[in-house]
Amino acid sequence: MSFSSELKEEISKITDKDCCGLAELSALIKMSGGMSPRGDSIVITVHTENAAVARRFIQLMKKYETVEFEITVEKEKLRNKNLYLVKAFSREKKMEEFLSKIGIISVKNGKITLEEGIKFKIFKKRCCKKAYLRGAFLGGGSISDPKRAHHLEFITNNIKIAHDLSKLMEEFNISSKITRRKEKYVVYLKNGDNIKDLLGLMGANESLLKFENERVLKDMRNNVNRLVNCETANLNKTIDAAFNQMEFIIFLKEKGILPKLSPVLQEIAEMRLKFPELSLKELGQIMDPPLSKSGVSHRLKRLKQIAEKFKQFEGGNLNV
Repeated sequence: MSFSSELKEEISKITDKDCCGLAELSALIKMSGGMSPRGDSIVITVHTENAAVARRFIQLMKKYETVEFEITVEKEKLRNKNLYLVKAFSREKKMEEFLSKIGIISVKNGKITLEEGIKFKIFKKRCCKKAYLRGAFLGGGSISDPKRAHHLEFITNNIKIAHDLSKLMEEFNISSKITRRKEKYVVYLKNGDNIKDLLGLMGANESLLKFENERVLKDMRNNVNRLVNCETANLNKTIDAAFNQMEFIIFLKEKGILPKLSPVLQEIAEMRLKFPELSLKELGQIMDPPLSKSGVSHRLKRLKQIAEKFKQFEGGNLNV
């Protein structure tokens, strides 16, 4: 089971106040539901590939309304997954009143109009707003595996709902962005802290703990990789510098210049040839007496200057 499915399974089992249940149901229908007439009845259809979401819809509808259900399961061709279609239907007048109560439709002069966005006037309480986010995730949300990336999104075909969801999260200091994906609108979060806060708001304590554990492990792996890369880069730099130094020392030796140099320069030259893998600091520490990093660097630079000067005036007299 994917992390997204596990999260939906967890939050679909949360027991809450009646007002919160209505908010959750409203969001679920908004995000994944449809409405159509059937004789003298109105049918609400919820489409989902998650069995827990289908069960949650049935549970909530039974809790607040006396309705009949039709449940069918189809095999989704592209991804070979089960698609659950749950239809809840009741007499037209009764269903109209209920859908109006939870902000799905408005009825004026006998005319039914769909409410495009979130009916904030109905769900004013903080607990209901949290429940609404939970229902929105059940109906149209998904989250990536925290082992791979930090990404949580809500998908809707209504731009007004997308903006209202983003606005609702802002009330809890959670920043989100909106983009268009074909004919759908996507409200998404990529910041780990924002995703963590949203999981907490939805009451997904187990998923939150798993998300945080994976986040910590991922940060540790990234830090280790950065340290290894840094150490590797430093080691490569040390080796490159050492080979460059050995090159001009060998040149001085082959030209018979090295024996003519001062004892301190001869000593550092021999030590570099003997220990090419050591850094300047390590090279200075094994000298007798020990020499500072800057002291080692100064003597090696002096050797390089002599070699470059000899190359420039090779064949003439060289005063070293």
